[in-house]
Amino acid sequence: MTRRFSIGRHPLAPDAPPLFFAEIGSYFNGDVDLAAGMIKRILAAQLQVPEQPLALKTEILNDPEICLPGDTTETYAAKDGRTRQENYRTLIERKVVPLEAYARLFKLATDANVPLVVSIYDFVATDFAAAHGAAALKIPSSNLVHIPLIRHAAAKGLPLVIDTGRSTIGEVHRAVSTARAAGCEDIVIQHSPDGHPALPKAHNLRILQTYLSTFGVPVGLSDHHVGLEALYLSIALGATVLEKGVHVAADELDQDISHSAALDDLPRILRSVYESWQAMGKPARDPKAKIDGVIGTSQRQCVVAKHDLKPGSVVSFDTVRFAFPCKGIPVEYWDLVAGWTITSPVAAGTPVQWHNVQQRPS
Repeated sequence: MTRRFSIGRHPLAPDAPPLFFAEIGSYFNGDVDLAAGMIKRILAAQLQVPEQPLALKTEILNDPEICLPGDTTETYAAKDGRTRQENYRTLIERKVVPLEAYARLFKLATDANVPLVVSIYDFVATDFAAAHGAAALKIPSSNLVHIPLIRHAAAKGLPLVIDTGRSTIGEVHRAVSTARAAGCEDIVIQHSPDGHPALPKAHNLRILQTYLSTFGVPVGLSDHHVGLEALYLSIALGATVLEKGVHVAADELDQDISHSAALDDLPRILRSVYESWQAMGKPARDPKAKIDGVIGTSQRQCVVAKHDLKPGSVVSFDTVRFAFPCKGIPVEYWDLVAGWTITSPVAAGTPVQWHNVQQRPS
């Protein structure tokens, strides 16, 4: 049995639409006005598709000392295949934003009653996010093995999203067990495929089902694909959380942007996510359920006289044929009526009725 809980007011369950995390990360490179504009566009997109639940997803990167100086480099790509290398400390420094600026950004979401999900990298960020309206905290994949941080975040009384990244099932088990031991039971395990962007063959989306059956908690996808197909496939595989980066310049060459979607496309994506979830439907069909929309003819056949039938004739392939619409004995009862006797005349081309036949004496 999969544990059920909510992030904000949105339940994580198969009978509810998946919660979509619209991720702005650190795409705005310290430009807080740009970030605020992105958030406002995300909130506007949600209003266009109100039936699809949405959360704002970001991160707190406020202290460059989270990264040691040195010669470590980061390689990233654009959608068109261009690549660039950058000193990792330099990369972090140009993305750092003071906490008071994050407070302004977070308020935009909380004032709109949209859940705020925040990736955290240290204790200060964790405390700040919890104190400024976060509906859930996320342990990024790089921190899956950061046991002290997981314990600290798990003690905040908020749901915890654990991104698995390039981890083993044992490492995921240790992270989940650590969170539970620290008092957090409301956990989402999030799969993020290998690569930035991830090739289709690197997605391994069936691992979502492994996490579901192994841990009994909701699962989700951190989408690293240049396209959108993985989002929709993940819904079919049981994901109740979907995270996708959205950016004003999705073709830009910068860290993580290669697998983001254009902000202009967000309403369409939300609509497709909702309709994909709707398409999953129920595990059994109800033939009597009301169907919306234009319904084409779907008639079943019945038993029809091949030629004029007189009393005493026997129902057989020689005497009857089948046609639709079903205005006589339904064809599904053929094994029952085959061999019965005609008791009253039936004209050629006329459906045979139950009152026209009787069972032959045994």
